[in-house]
Amino acid sequence: MASADARGDEKSGGGLIGLVVVTLLALGFGAGFGFVVSTQPQSAVEAEAGGKEKAAKAEKPPAPSVSPTAVLVAMTPIVANLAEPHDAWIRIEASMLVDGVMQGVDLLAAQVAEDFVAYLRTATLSQFEGPSGFQNLREDLVDRATIRDREHIKDVIIHGVVVE
Repeated sequence: MASADARGDEKSGGGLIGLVVVTLLALGFGAGFGFVVSTQPQSAVEAEAGGKEKAAKAEKPPAPSVSPTAVLVAMTPIVANLAEPHDAWIRIEASMLVDGVMQGVDLLAAQVAEDFVAYLRTATLSQFEGPSGFQNLREDLVDRATIRDREHIKDVIIHGVVVE
């Protein structure tokens, strides 16, 4: 019986030795990899980092260039009823970024507000649901404004939207 117990102990000890051997091998490979990486020339590491930065810059859309003479023109709050549902109303507070026009800016803002109201009366509430819906609303308003005056209107900034 004693010999059977001794054999059982040998089997469990063998598993422990295997675990230690595998751990030492992993430690050796990790140390070797760290040594290889740390001995790379510094210029290769910088070139690799520069490539990643260039790729990150390529993914970002270019920032719009705005001249220092651009002026932010506040528009009166726009209130309109939506096409669907019939009892839904939307109120938008927005401003326009205008460049190069000083005379008649208020008239231009009023005309753009009329265009916004005409667009909103044909829109449905489901078009504006969620973050992508808000982004679509913003893009549609910018398109409407630039159709009115492509040369001077650079952007539309939405300050607030309330749907009731």
